[in-house]
Amino acid sequence: MRAIDPNVLAALEADRFTFFFLLHLGFTSALYLTDFDHVVYYGGDTYSPRGFKFDAIQGNTGLSVDSLDIDIDDTDQAISAVLLSEDVRNKWGAIYLGIITETDVDSEEGAPYVETGRAFQRLFRGIVGGWDLSGDNQAKITLMSEMVLWNKEPLRIQSTACPWSYKGTECGYSGTLGVCDKSYEACQLRSNEDNFGGDRFLAAAMTKELWWGRTRNYTGT
Repeated sequence: MRAIDPNVLAALEADRFTFFFLLHLGFTSALYLTDFDHVVYYGGDTYSPRGFKFDAIQGNTGLSVDSLDIDIDDTDQAISAVLLSEDVRNKWGAIYLGIITETDVDSEEGAPYVETGRAFQRLFRGIVGGWDLSGDNQAKITLMSEMVLWNKEPLRIQSTACPWSYKGTECGYSGTLGVCDKSYEACQLRSNEDNFGGDRFLAAAMTKELWWGRTRNYTGT
């Protein structure tokens, strides 16, 4: 369950309120946008008005990848210029809800309202999974939760043996000893254990019983 900021809950109970959204895209040339019709200051940053919209956040309570598609007005080509000038994939982005509370200063009909406070709530934070330019006036950016990183495959599978080429750059050994069997003991023999690329404790860990919590849940007799 998402925790709601108490200030946001209080704002929703005000006599009158206006809500809007903020979009922060943490590119090298960072973008701070709001769909409000005025500049908004939040967290020390200035959010400039620009039309954008998004559908419901796609996700569930399981270990799945939440995603969010954001359509941004790109009539002036400013967004496409940023997207084409750098690789924005895996850069962070966030959507915030903003609420301005107002109070009627006069009971007469048509009397002006005055602002009494602002509250903000982060709705979604993720990394850029992709983007697309539609025509000359629309940019779509897809944000995905960090759970997508679980899909990445390791560049090197860990092993008890050293993966480095003997006397290569990573190995660093330049002595006179002959063939190496890639074991930790071989590195010790050459006083080169600081460059050992394997996991000397992996074999022991494979047969070790793991348990969670403060005390062991003993099931033996």
